[in-house]
Amino acid sequence: MVDYLPTLIFLTILFSVPLQFYLSPKSSSDAQYYLHKFVDEIHQIYSKIIGKFFNFSNKKVEEMFEESEQIGDEKEIIGEETISKEEMSGLFGGEMFEESEQIGDEKEIIGEETISKEEMSGLFGGSDEPRHPRPPHIKYKVGQVVKHKLHNYRGVIVGWDEKVKAPDWWIKRVHGTEEIDEPNYTIIIDTRDRLVPQIAYVLERNILLSEGGIVHPLINHYFESFDGKCYKSRPWHKNVYPND
Repeated sequence: MVDYLPTLIFLTILFSVPLQFYLSPKSSSDAQYYLHKFVDEIHQIYSKIIGKFFNFSNKKVEEMFEESEQIGDEKEIIGEETISKEEMSGLFGGEMFEESEQIGDEKEIIGEETISKEEMSGLFGGSDEPRHPRPPHIKYKVGQVVKHKLHNYRGVIVGWDEKVKAPDWWIKRVHGTEEIDEPNYTIIIDTRDRLVPQIAYVLERNILLSEGGIVHPLINHYFESFDGKCYKSRPWHKNVYPND
C-alpha cells in the first residue's frame, strides 16, 4: 500500500505556513475571516482523508490539527423558559439576573421552561470565545443601541453569534421550520420598556439602530461609559469582541 502520510504532512505544512502569515495581525479583519473559513474547510477535508486511509477516529484527527496549528487568536427573546440562578451563573459574563416573564407573543425573552447548564453553555451569545476574526457580514456591534422593529422595545447589544446558537427545541419553538442562517444578537432590554429586567436573542432582520441611553441592571457589568451613541465595553468584554 502506498504511504500517503508524508504527502499529507507536506500538504498540511504547505497550506499552514502561508496561511499563518496572512492571518497575522497586519491582515485586515475581512481577509482574516475568509482565510480562517478556508482553513476550517481544509481541516475537514484532511480529516475525512486521513480517517479513511488510516482509520483514525474523528476525535484524534481534530486533536492532531489543533496541536499542529493555532489560528489567530417577538420570537427572538431568549425563551419562554424559567432559568434558575444556578443555571444562569457563568453566562453573559458570569452575572446573575432575574428570571424574565413572557410578555405577549415575544418568544425571544428568557422566560418558562427549564434549560439545563449543558444546554446554556456557550449559547444565546453567551460564549466567551473571542469573536475574531469578525465576519464582514455582521451588521451591528456590541455597545450599539437598537430598537426591535416588531415589539418596539429598545436595548443595547451585549453579544452576537454568526449563526443562531440555541437548543434545538428553542429554535423550533421560536422559528418553527424556518431555516435560520443569519446573525443573532443578545440584547439587554431597557427597563423603561419592560418593567422586569430582560434579555433577548434577536435575529438581525428584526432590529435597527436607535439612540439614547439604556436603563438595565447589567449595563455597568458590560460597559464602562456611554458617548451618547454607543457604549464602550469593559476590558473583559472587549477581549471577547476585539473588533467591535
